Amino acid sequence: MDIITQLKADNMRKKSLLMFITLLVALLVIFAAYLYKQEAGMAVLYGVEIVVLLALYFALGRAMKKFRLFSYASVIISYLFRIYAILFVQNSFSVNILFFFLLAYAALQFENVLFFIGAGLGIAGFLASYWLPAADAGLIHNLVPTAVLCYVLTAILLYAMIYLHQNLMDSFLLSIKKTIQTMEDQGAAYRQEMAAIIDRVSNVNDNIQTNLHAQNEMKSAVHEISKGSVTQSEQIAQIAGHAGDTVQSMEFLTQMSGELTNESLEAQETAKSGEKAVENLTLEISDVVDTIMELNNTFTVLTQKVEETNTFTDSIKQITEQTNLLALNASIEAARAGEAGRGFSIVADEIRRLAETTHETTEKINHNLADLNQSNAAARDKLELSSTQILTTAESSQNVTTYFRKLLKTLNGQVEKFKEFDTLSKKVTEKAHGVEGASSELAAIIQETSASLEEMSATIESLTNDHHTIAETLNEAAVQAEQFRAKTEKMQKKFADQII
Repeated sequence: MDIITQLKADNMRKKSLLMFITLLVALLVIFAAYLYKQEAGMAVLYGVEIVVLLALYFALGRAMKKFRLFSYASVIISYLFRIYAILFVQNSFSVNILFFFLLAYAALQFENVLFFIGAGLGIAGFLASYWLPAADAGLIHNLVPTAVLCYVLTAILLYAMIYLHQNLMDSFLLSIKKTIQTMEDQGAAYRQEMAAIIDRVSNVNDNIQTNLHAQNEMKSAVHEISKGSVTQSEQIAQIAGHAGDTVQSMEFLTQMSGELTNESLEAQETAKSGEKAVENLTLEISDVVDTIMELNNTFTVLTQKVEETNTFTDSIKQITEQTNLLALNASIEAARAGEAGRGFSIVADEIRRLAETTHETTEKINHNLADLNQSNAAARDKLELSSTQILTTAESSQNVTTYFRKLLKTLNGQVEKFKEFDTLSKKVTEKAHGVEGASSELAAIIQETSASLEEMSATIESLTNDHHTIAETLNEAAVQAEQFRAKTEKMQKKFADQII
Protein backbone atom coordinates (compact mmCIF):
# COMPACT_ATOMS: atom_id res chain seq x y z
CA MET A 1 0.00 0.00 0.00
CA ASP A 2 1.46 3.36 -1.05
CA ILE A 3 1.31 6.52 1.01
CA ILE A 4 -1.59 8.11 -0.95
CA THR A 5 -3.79 5.02 -0.57
CA GLN A 6 -2.88 4.75 3.08
CA LEU A 7 -3.66 8.44 3.54
CA LYS A 8 -7.10 8.02 1.93
CA ALA A 9 -7.83 4.95 4.03
CA ASP A 10 -6.83 6.76 7.21
CA ASN A 11 -9.00 9.76 6.21
CA MET A 12 -11.93 7.41 5.56
CA ARG A 13 -11.44 5.78 8.96
CA LYS A 14 -11.38 9.11 10.80
CA LYS A 15 -14.44 10.45 8.96
CA SER A 16 -16.31 7.20 9.62
CA LEU A 17 -15.53 7.56 13.31
CA LEU A 18 -16.75 11.18 13.21
CA MET A 19 -19.97 10.10 11.48
CA PHE A 20 -20.50 7.32 13.99
CA ILE A 21 -20.01 9.62 17.00
CA THR A 22 -22.09 12.43 15.54
CA LEU A 23 -25.02 10.17 14.61
CA LEU A 24 -24.81 8.24 17.88
CA VAL A 25 -24.90 11.43 19.96
CA ALA A 26 -27.84 12.78 17.93
CA LEU A 27 -29.76 9.52 18.27
CA LEU A 28 -29.07 9.34 22.00
CA VAL A 29 -30.34 12.91 22.47
CA ILE A 30 -33.50 12.24 20.45
CA PHE A 31 -33.99 8.90 22.23
CA ALA A 32 -33.72 10.67 25.59
CA ALA A 33 -36.16 13.38 24.44
CA TYR A 34 -38.81 10.85 23.41
CA LEU A 35 -38.35 8.98 26.65
CA TYR A 36 -38.86 12.22 28.46
CA LYS A 37 -42.04 12.87 26.41
CA GLN A 38 -43.06 9.29 27.09
CA GLU A 39 -43.61 8.51 23.42
CA ALA A 40 -42.86 4.83 23.49
CA GLY A 41 -43.11 4.15 19.76
CA MET A 42 -40.57 6.74 18.70
CA ALA A 43 -38.29 5.88 21.66
CA VAL A 44 -38.27 2.20 20.66
CA LEU A 45 -37.56 3.12 17.03
CA TYR A 46 -34.56 5.28 17.98
CA GLY A 47 -33.38 2.68 20.43
CA VAL A 48 -33.37 0.03 17.68
CA GLU A 49 -31.57 2.45 15.38
CA ILE A 50 -28.89 3.01 18.03
CA VAL A 51 -28.39 -0.76 18.35
CA VAL A 52 -28.21 -1.19 14.58
CA LEU A 53 -25.70 1.69 14.33
CA LEU A 54 -23.47 0.15 16.99
CA ALA A 55 -23.67 -3.26 15.32
CA LEU A 56 -22.77 -1.81 11.90
CA TYR A 57 -19.82 0.15 13.23
CA PHE A 58 -18.25 -2.68 15.19
CA ALA A 59 -18.97 -5.28 12.49
CA LEU A 60 -18.04 -3.33 9.36
CA GLY A 61 -15.60 -0.84 10.82
CA ARG A 62 -13.71 -2.41 13.70
CA ALA A 63 -13.88 -6.05 12.66
CA MET A 64 -13.84 -5.95 8.87
CA LYS A 65 -12.16 -2.54 8.39
CA LYS A 66 -14.82 -1.67 5.81
CA PHE A 67 -15.26 1.96 6.83
CA ARG A 68 -16.51 3.03 3.39
CA LEU A 69 -19.24 0.40 3.50
CA PHE A 70 -20.15 1.53 7.02
CA SER A 71 -20.60 5.11 5.76
CA TYR A 72 -23.00 4.02 3.02
CA ALA A 73 -24.89 1.67 5.34
CA SER A 74 -25.26 4.25 8.13
CA VAL A 75 -26.53 6.95 5.75
CA ILE A 76 -29.03 4.64 4.04
CA ILE A 77 -30.27 3.07 7.30
CA SER A 78 -30.69 6.52 8.94
CA TYR A 79 -32.84 7.77 6.07
CA LEU A 80 -34.82 4.52 5.97
CA PHE A 81 -35.55 4.75 9.71
CA ARG A 82 -36.87 8.35 9.17
CA ILE A 83 -39.04 7.24 6.26
CA TYR A 84 -40.26 4.23 8.31
CA ALA A 85 -41.18 6.59 11.16
CA ILE A 86 -43.13 8.79 8.72
CA LEU A 87 -44.93 5.81 7.17
CA PHE A 88 -45.73 3.70 10.20
CA VAL A 89 -45.04 5.47 13.49
CA GLN A 90 -45.50 9.23 13.49
CA ASN A 91 -45.72 11.64 10.55
CA SER A 92 -44.74 14.99 11.98
CA PHE A 93 -42.81 18.04 10.81
CA SER A 94 -40.18 17.44 13.53
CA VAL A 95 -39.19 14.23 11.76
CA ASN A 96 -38.80 16.14 8.48
CA ILE A 97 -36.42 18.61 10.18
CA LEU A 98 -34.02 15.68 10.80
CA PHE A 99 -33.56 15.32 7.00
CA PHE A 100 -31.43 18.48 7.08
CA PHE A 101 -29.20 16.89 9.72
CA LEU A 102 -28.96 13.69 7.68
CA LEU A 103 -28.08 15.71 4.55
CA ALA A 104 -25.14 17.23 6.38
CA TYR A 105 -24.36 13.78 7.77
CA ALA A 106 -24.24 12.33 4.23
CA ALA A 107 -21.86 15.09 3.17
CA LEU A 108 -19.25 14.29 5.87
CA GLN A 109 -17.40 11.81 3.65
CA PHE A 110 -17.26 14.33 0.76
CA GLU A 111 -18.27 11.64 -1.75
CA ASN A 112 -20.65 12.46 -4.58
CA VAL A 113 -22.42 9.09 -4.74
CA LEU A 114 -23.04 8.91 -0.99
CA PHE A 115 -24.25 12.52 -0.93
CA PHE A 116 -26.64 12.02 -3.85
CA ILE A 117 -28.05 8.86 -2.23
CA GLY A 118 -28.68 10.77 0.99
CA ALA A 119 -30.16 13.82 -0.81
CA GLY A 120 -32.48 11.61 -2.89
CA LEU A 121 -33.72 9.70 0.14
CA GLY A 122 -34.36 13.00 1.94
CA ILE A 123 -36.51 14.34 -0.89
CA ALA A 124 -38.39 11.02 -0.93
CA GLY A 125 -39.01 11.41 2.82
CA PHE A 126 -40.30 14.97 2.35
CA LEU A 127 -42.67 13.81 -0.39
CA ALA A 128 -43.89 10.86 1.70
CA SER A 129 -44.54 13.19 4.65
CA TYR A 130 -46.38 15.67 2.40
CA TRP A 131 -48.74 13.10 0.86
CA LEU A 132 -49.44 10.93 3.87
CA PRO A 133 -51.88 11.94 6.64
CA ALA A 134 -50.38 13.53 9.72
CA ALA A 135 -51.44 14.99 13.05
CA ASP A 136 -50.14 18.42 12.00
CA ALA A 137 -51.10 18.07 8.34
CA GLY A 138 -51.76 21.81 7.92
CA LEU A 139 -48.34 22.71 9.18
CA ILE A 140 -46.75 20.12 6.96
CA HIS A 141 -48.62 21.29 3.86
CA ASN A 142 -47.60 24.85 4.55
CA LEU A 143 -43.95 24.29 5.43
CA VAL A 144 -42.89 21.20 3.45
CA PRO A 145 -42.60 23.01 0.08
CA THR A 146 -40.44 25.67 1.69
CA ALA A 147 -38.49 23.00 3.55
CA VAL A 148 -37.94 21.07 0.32
CA LEU A 149 -36.68 24.25 -1.39
CA CYS A 150 -34.35 24.95 1.52
CA TYR A 151 -33.31 21.29 1.44
CA VAL A 152 -32.45 21.47 -2.26
CA LEU A 153 -30.56 24.77 -1.85
CA THR A 154 -28.67 23.31 1.10
CA ALA A 155 -27.87 20.24 -0.97
CA ILE A 156 -26.54 22.47 -3.76
CA LEU A 157 -24.34 24.37 -1.33
CA LEU A 158 -23.10 21.15 0.23
CA TYR A 159 -22.39 19.67 -3.22
CA ALA A 160 -20.43 22.79 -4.14
CA MET A 161 -18.47 22.41 -0.92
CA ILE A 162 -17.92 18.70 -1.68
CA TYR A 163 -16.77 19.55 -5.20
CA LEU A 164 -14.33 22.21 -3.97
CA HIS A 165 -13.13 19.92 -1.24
CA GLN A 166 -12.53 17.12 -3.72
CA ASN A 167 -10.57 19.44 -6.04
CA LEU A 168 -8.57 20.77 -3.12
CA MET A 169 -8.02 17.25 -1.82
CA ASP A 170 -6.93 16.01 -5.25
CA SER A 171 -4.50 18.92 -5.57
CA PHE A 172 -3.23 18.28 -2.06
CA LEU A 173 -2.80 14.56 -2.71
CA LEU A 174 -1.12 15.26 -6.04
CA SER A 175 1.23 17.70 -4.34
CA ILE A 176 1.96 15.16 -1.62
CA LYS A 177 2.48 12.46 -4.25
CA LYS A 178 4.90 14.67 -6.17
CA THR A 179 6.68 15.60 -2.93
CA ILE A 180 6.94 11.97 -1.90
CA GLN A 181 8.09 10.98 -5.38
CA THR A 182 10.70 13.75 -5.30
CA MET A 183 11.83 12.62 -1.87
CA GLU A 184 11.98 9.03 -3.03
CA ASP A 185 13.96 10.04 -6.12
CA GLN A 186 16.27 12.18 -4.03
CA GLY A 187 16.54 9.40 -1.46
CA ALA A 188 17.33 6.86 -4.17
CA ALA A 189 19.89 9.19 -5.73
CA TYR A 190 21.33 9.89 -2.30
CA ARG A 191 21.46 6.18 -1.48
CA GLN A 192 23.20 5.55 -4.79
CA GLU A 193 25.68 8.31 -4.07
CA MET A 194 26.25 6.99 -0.58
CA ALA A 195 26.64 3.47 -1.95
CA ALA A 196 29.10 4.80 -4.54
CA ILE A 197 30.99 6.67 -1.82
CA ILE A 198 31.07 3.57 0.35
CA ASP A 199 32.23 1.51 -2.64
CA ARG A 200 34.96 4.04 -3.38
CA VAL A 201 36.00 4.07 0.25
CA SER A 202 36.03 0.27 0.18
CA ASN A 203 38.12 0.29 -3.01
CA VAL A 204 40.54 2.80 -1.51
CA ASN A 205 40.70 0.66 1.62
CA ASP A 206 41.36 -2.45 -0.50
CA ASN A 207 44.09 -0.58 -2.42
CA ILE A 208 45.65 0.53 0.85
CA GLN A 209 45.51 -3.05 2.14
CA THR A 210 47.18 -4.18 -1.11
CA ASN A 211 49.81 -1.45 -0.71
CA LEU A 212 50.36 -2.56 2.87
CA HIS A 213 50.90 -6.13 1.69
CA ALA A 214 53.26 -4.94 -1.06
CA GLN A 215 55.14 -2.73 1.39
CA ASN A 216 55.50 -5.65 3.79
CA GLU A 217 56.89 -7.74 0.96
CA MET A 218 59.15 -4.85 -0.06
CA LYS A 219 60.32 -4.48 3.52
CA SER A 220 61.11 -8.20 3.67
CA ALA A 221 62.94 -7.93 0.34
CA VAL A 222 64.92 -4.92 1.57
CA HIS A 223 65.87 -6.87 4.72
CA GLU A 224 66.95 -9.81 2.57
CA ILE A 225 68.94 -7.47 0.29
CA SER A 226 70.51 -5.86 3.33
CA LYS A 227 71.50 -9.28 4.68
CA GLY A 228 72.81 -10.21 1.24
CA SER A 229 74.80 -6.96 1.11
CA VAL A 230 76.36 -7.77 4.48
CA THR A 231 77.20 -11.24 3.20
CA GLN A 232 78.65 -9.78 0.00
CA SER A 233 80.65 -7.30 2.05
CA GLU A 234 82.09 -10.17 4.06
CA GLN A 235 82.83 -12.13 0.88
CA ILE A 236 84.51 -9.14 -0.73
CA ALA A 237 86.50 -8.64 2.47
CA GLN A 238 87.58 -12.26 2.14
CA ILE A 239 88.46 -11.66 -1.51
CA ALA A 240 90.50 -8.64 -0.44
CA GLY A 241 92.26 -10.86 2.10
CA HIS A 242 92.91 -13.48 -0.58
CA ALA A 243 94.18 -10.72 -2.86
CA GLY A 244 96.57 -9.67 -0.09
CA ASP A 245 97.74 -13.25 0.25
CA THR A 246 98.19 -13.39 -3.51
CA VAL A 247 100.25 -10.20 -3.37
CA GLN A 248 102.47 -11.79 -0.74
CA SER A 249 102.77 -14.92 -2.86
CA MET A 250 103.67 -12.91 -5.95
CA GLU A 251 106.22 -10.93 -3.95
CA PHE A 252 107.65 -14.19 -2.70
CA LEU A 253 107.73 -15.45 -6.30
CA THR A 254 109.50 -12.27 -7.37
CA GLN A 255 112.01 -12.75 -4.58
CA MET A 256 112.55 -16.33 -5.68
CA SER A 257 113.01 -15.14 -9.26
CA GLY A 258 115.71 -12.72 -8.06
CA GLU A 259 117.37 -15.46 -6.09
CA LEU A 260 117.24 -17.73 -9.14
CA THR A 261 118.84 -15.01 -11.22
CA ASN A 262 121.63 -14.58 -8.66
CA GLU A 263 122.14 -18.31 -8.58
CA SER A 264 122.36 -18.34 -12.35
CA LEU A 265 125.06 -15.65 -12.12
CA GLU A 266 126.88 -17.71 -9.52
CA ALA A 267 126.62 -20.72 -11.83
CA GLN A 268 128.09 -18.51 -14.54
CA GLU A 269 131.05 -17.66 -12.34
CA THR A 270 131.38 -21.30 -11.42
CA ALA A 271 131.54 -22.27 -15.09
CA LYS A 272 134.41 -19.80 -15.54
CA SER A 273 136.38 -21.54 -12.83
CA GLY A 274 136.77 -24.56 -15.09
CA GLU A 275 138.12 -27.81 -14.02
CA LYS A 276 139.55 -26.44 -10.76
CA ALA A 277 136.04 -25.73 -9.46
CA VAL A 278 134.61 -29.20 -10.11
CA GLU A 279 134.42 -29.98 -6.40
CA ASN A 280 132.86 -26.60 -5.72
CA LEU A 281 130.52 -27.23 -8.65
CA THR A 282 129.42 -30.45 -6.99
CA LEU A 283 128.56 -28.51 -3.90
CA GLU A 284 126.78 -25.89 -5.99
CA ILE A 285 124.83 -28.65 -7.69
CA SER A 286 123.71 -29.77 -4.22
CA ASP A 287 122.63 -26.20 -3.58
CA VAL A 288 120.82 -26.22 -6.86
CA VAL A 289 119.01 -29.37 -5.73
CA ASP A 290 117.92 -27.58 -2.56
CA THR A 291 116.90 -24.56 -4.57
CA ILE A 292 114.87 -26.77 -6.86
CA MET A 293 113.13 -28.26 -3.85
CA GLU A 294 112.37 -24.78 -2.57
CA LEU A 295 111.20 -23.86 -6.03
CA ASN A 296 108.94 -26.90 -5.97
CA ASN A 297 107.43 -25.76 -2.67
CA THR A 298 107.13 -22.25 -4.06
CA PHE A 299 105.22 -23.49 -7.09
CA THR A 300 102.99 -25.53 -4.75
CA VAL A 301 102.13 -22.38 -2.81
CA LEU A 302 101.75 -20.52 -6.06
CA THR A 303 99.30 -23.17 -7.31
CA GLN A 304 97.17 -22.77 -4.18
CA LYS A 305 97.08 -19.01 -4.56
CA VAL A 306 96.25 -19.30 -8.23
CA GLU A 307 93.11 -21.21 -7.15
CA GLU A 308 92.07 -18.19 -5.04
CA THR A 309 92.95 -15.51 -7.60
CA ASN A 310 91.09 -16.75 -10.64
CA THR A 311 90.25 -13.13 -11.49
CA PHE A 312 93.81 -12.59 -12.67
CA THR A 313 93.76 -15.26 -15.34
CA ASP A 314 94.84 -12.87 -18.10
CA SER A 315 97.99 -11.80 -16.28
CA ILE A 316 98.73 -15.38 -15.24
CA LYS A 317 98.24 -16.49 -18.87
CA GLN A 318 100.89 -13.96 -19.90
CA ILE A 319 103.19 -15.34 -17.22
CA THR A 320 102.41 -18.86 -18.43
CA GLU A 321 103.27 -17.90 -22.03
CA GLN A 322 106.52 -16.32 -20.92
CA THR A 323 107.26 -19.37 -18.75
CA ASN A 324 106.62 -21.67 -21.72
CA LEU A 325 108.99 -19.56 -23.81
CA LEU A 326 111.54 -19.63 -21.02
CA ALA A 327 111.18 -23.40 -20.66
CA LEU A 328 111.53 -23.81 -24.42
CA ASN A 329 114.70 -21.76 -24.47
CA ALA A 330 115.98 -23.67 -21.47
CA SER A 331 115.22 -26.95 -23.22
CA ILE A 332 116.97 -25.75 -26.36
CA GLU A 333 120.02 -24.66 -24.42
CA ALA A 334 119.97 -27.85 -22.34
CA ALA A 335 119.84 -29.84 -25.56
CA ARG A 336 122.83 -27.92 -26.79
CA ALA A 337 124.64 -28.60 -23.52
CA GLY A 338 124.15 -32.32 -23.97
CA GLU A 339 124.66 -34.62 -21.04
CA ALA A 340 125.85 -31.84 -18.79
CA GLY A 341 122.62 -29.91 -19.29
CA ARG A 342 120.41 -32.89 -18.71
CA GLY A 343 119.45 -31.75 -15.24
CA PHE A 344 118.47 -28.32 -16.47
CA SER A 345 116.62 -29.97 -19.34
CA ILE A 346 114.59 -31.87 -16.81
CA VAL A 347 114.04 -28.65 -14.88
CA ALA A 348 112.97 -26.90 -18.09
CA ASP A 349 110.58 -29.72 -18.88
CA GLU A 350 109.11 -29.50 -15.43
CA ILE A 351 108.74 -25.72 -15.74
CA ARG A 352 106.97 -26.17 -19.08
CA ARG A 353 104.70 -28.79 -17.57
CA LEU A 354 104.06 -26.50 -14.65
CA ALA A 355 103.18 -23.69 -17.09
CA GLU A 356 100.81 -26.00 -18.99
CA THR A 357 99.28 -27.16 -15.75
CA THR A 358 98.87 -23.50 -14.70
CA HIS A 359 97.21 -22.72 -18.01
CA GLU A 360 94.79 -25.63 -17.64
CA THR A 361 94.10 -24.59 -14.05
CA THR A 362 93.27 -21.06 -15.27
CA GLU A 363 90.67 -22.47 -17.68
CA LYS A 364 89.15 -25.05 -15.29
CA ILE A 365 90.30 -24.26 -11.76
CA ASN A 366 87.63 -26.14 -9.85
CA HIS A 367 87.68 -29.28 -12.04
CA ASN A 368 91.46 -29.76 -12.52
CA LEU A 369 92.73 -29.00 -9.03
CA ALA A 370 93.35 -32.68 -8.31
CA ASP A 371 95.32 -33.06 -11.58
CA LEU A 372 97.42 -30.06 -10.65
CA ASN A 373 98.27 -31.56 -7.27
CA GLN A 374 99.22 -34.84 -8.98
CA SER A 375 101.36 -32.94 -11.48
CA ASN A 376 103.06 -31.08 -8.64
CA ALA A 377 103.68 -34.40 -6.83
CA ALA A 378 105.14 -35.87 -10.01
CA ALA A 379 107.23 -32.74 -10.45
CA ARG A 380 108.57 -33.04 -6.92
CA ASP A 381 109.46 -36.71 -7.52
CA LYS A 382 111.21 -35.83 -10.73
CA LEU A 383 113.00 -32.96 -9.02
CA GLU A 384 114.19 -35.38 -6.34
CA LEU A 385 115.29 -37.78 -9.09
CA SER A 386 117.03 -34.94 -10.82
CA SER A 387 118.79 -34.06 -7.58
CA THR A 388 119.99 -37.67 -7.26
CA GLN A 389 121.16 -37.67 -10.85
CA ILE A 390 122.97 -34.37 -10.34
CA LEU A 391 124.75 -35.81 -7.30
CA THR A 392 125.69 -38.88 -9.34
CA THR A 393 126.90 -36.61 -12.08
CA ALA A 394 129.03 -34.73 -9.53
CA GLU A 395 131.01 -37.91 -8.81
CA SER A 396 132.21 -37.89 -12.39
CA SER A 397 132.57 -34.12 -12.65
CA GLN A 398 136.05 -34.32 -14.26
CA ASN A 399 134.42 -34.43 -17.70
CA VAL A 400 131.87 -31.68 -16.96
CA THR A 401 134.22 -28.71 -17.40
CA THR A 402 133.93 -28.63 -21.15
CA TYR A 403 130.18 -28.78 -20.97
CA PHE A 404 130.05 -25.98 -18.41
CA ARG A 405 131.60 -23.66 -20.93
CA LYS A 406 128.66 -24.29 -23.21
CA LEU A 407 126.39 -24.04 -20.22
CA LEU A 408 127.80 -20.60 -19.55
CA LYS A 409 126.28 -19.29 -22.75
CA THR A 410 123.02 -20.97 -21.92
CA LEU A 411 123.02 -19.41 -18.47
CA ASN A 412 123.55 -15.98 -19.97
CA GLY A 413 120.32 -16.36 -21.92
CA GLN A 414 118.66 -17.91 -18.89
CA VAL A 415 119.57 -14.87 -16.79
CA GLU A 416 117.87 -12.62 -19.33
CA LYS A 417 114.75 -14.77 -19.28
CA PHE A 418 114.67 -14.75 -15.50
CA LYS A 419 114.98 -10.95 -15.60
CA GLU A 420 111.97 -10.81 -17.92
CA PHE A 421 110.12 -13.17 -15.59
CA ASP A 422 111.01 -10.89 -12.67
CA THR A 423 109.58 -7.89 -14.56
CA LEU A 424 106.34 -9.75 -15.28
CA SER A 425 106.10 -10.83 -11.63
CA LYS A 426 106.40 -7.19 -10.55
CA LYS A 427 103.60 -6.18 -12.96
CA VAL A 428 101.36 -8.93 -11.63
CA THR A 429 102.14 -7.79 -8.08
CA GLU A 430 101.14 -4.23 -8.94
CA LYS A 431 97.86 -5.45 -10.44
CA ALA A 432 97.21 -7.55 -7.35
CA HIS A 433 97.75 -4.45 -5.21
CA GLY A 434 95.19 -2.61 -7.37
CA VAL A 435 92.71 -5.44 -7.00
CA GLU A 436 93.20 -5.43 -3.23
CA GLY A 437 92.46 -1.69 -3.07
CA ALA A 438 89.46 -2.02 -5.36
CA SER A 439 88.10 -4.85 -3.21
CA SER A 440 88.43 -2.69 -0.11
CA GLU A 441 86.62 0.21 -1.82
CA LEU A 442 83.89 -2.15 -3.04
CA ALA A 443 83.44 -3.51 0.49
CA ALA A 444 83.07 0.06 1.80
CA ILE A 445 80.48 0.86 -0.91
CA ILE A 446 78.50 -2.27 -0.07
CA GLN A 447 78.53 -1.32 3.59
CA GLU A 448 77.19 2.12 2.72
CA THR A 449 74.54 0.47 0.52
CA SER A 450 73.58 -1.78 3.42
CA ALA A 451 73.16 1.27 5.66
CA SER A 452 71.01 2.95 2.97
CA LEU A 453 68.87 -0.19 2.74
CA GLU A 454 68.38 -0.14 6.50
CA GLU A 455 67.24 3.50 6.27
CA MET A 456 64.90 2.53 3.41
CA SER A 457 63.48 -0.28 5.54
CA ALA A 458 62.82 2.20 8.37
CA THR A 459 61.12 4.56 5.89
CA ILE A 460 58.92 1.75 4.56
CA GLU A 461 58.04 0.82 8.15
CA SER A 462 56.96 4.43 8.83
CA LEU A 463 54.98 4.53 5.57
CA THR A 464 53.29 1.24 6.49
CA ASN A 465 52.22 2.71 9.84
CA ASP A 466 50.82 5.77 8.04
CA HIS A 467 48.87 3.52 5.67
CA HIS A 468 47.48 1.59 8.64
CA THR A 469 46.27 4.89 10.13
CA ILE A 470 44.69 5.89 6.79
CA ALA A 471 42.99 2.49 6.49
CA GLU A 472 41.51 2.83 9.98
CA THR A 473 40.30 6.36 9.15
CA LEU A 474 38.66 5.14 5.94
CA ASN A 475 36.94 2.33 7.82
CA GLU A 476 35.58 4.81 10.34
CA ALA A 477 34.43 7.08 7.47
CA ALA A 478 32.63 4.15 5.82
CA VAL A 479 30.91 3.27 9.11
CA GLN A 480 29.86 6.89 9.64
CA ALA A 481 28.56 7.10 6.06
CA GLU A 482 26.53 3.93 6.59
CA GLN A 483 25.13 5.31 9.85
CA PHE A 484 24.31 8.62 8.17
CA ARG A 485 22.52 6.81 5.35
CA ALA A 486 20.49 4.78 7.90
CA LYS A 487 19.57 7.97 9.74
CA THR A 488 18.50 9.61 6.46
CA GLU A 489 16.27 6.65 5.58
CA LYS A 490 14.80 6.77 9.11
CA MET A 491 14.09 10.51 8.75
CA GLN A 492 12.41 9.91 5.38
CA LYS A 493 10.23 7.21 6.89
CA LYS A 494 9.38 9.45 9.84
CA PHE A 495 8.42 12.26 7.45
CA ALA A 496 6.17 9.91 5.52
CA ASP A 497 4.54 8.78 8.76
CA GLN A 498 3.94 12.40 9.75
CA ILE A 499 2.27 13.09 6.40
CA ILE A 500 -0.01 10.11 6.92
